[in-house]
Amino acid sequence: MKKGFFRAVLTLGLLTMALAPLSWAKTTKPVIAVFHFETEGARSYVGPVCAKYLMSALAYLGKYKVVAPEKIEKVMEGSDISEGEAVSTADAVALGKKLGAVIACRGKVAKSGEKYTVTVDFISTANGAVVTSKSANVTGEANLSKGIDRIVGLTD
Repeated sequence: MKKGFFRAVLTLGLLTMALAPLSWAKTTKPVIAVFHFETEGARSYVGPVCAKYLMSALAYLGKYKVVAPEKIEKVMEGSDISEGEAVSTADAVALGKKLGAVIACRGKVAKSGEKYTVTVDFISTANGAVVTSKSANVTGEANLSKGIDRIVGLTD
């Protein structure tokens, strides 16, 4: 009797350990790829910096798995898009799919006087549709991260 009980407990334990990764796989976070932003009227580094701000803000939320910049750069090497260049919607979808992302983010930072407008498009890699597009206005380059925080909902 003890031997049968021990085997049953051992089998149940091994089965639980074997199936645990499968249940975890069902609850993984959606993957998001953030590409460099277009820059208009501002210094050339502003777009890529805002893209990095967005990556950090999305990762901070804890709801998404954000593709590492190194992976994005590696996939972009095989395309005709140069590093630091903004991507089109079609390219964001194609590259996002290669990265395993369900959402591809592309954006734009436009400067007019001291005012900056940051716009981010969240694009479905399944069908290329813009799921949502959000914008934020800030005054001064030093406040760009605050604009990104507003876009992702970290602040009002």
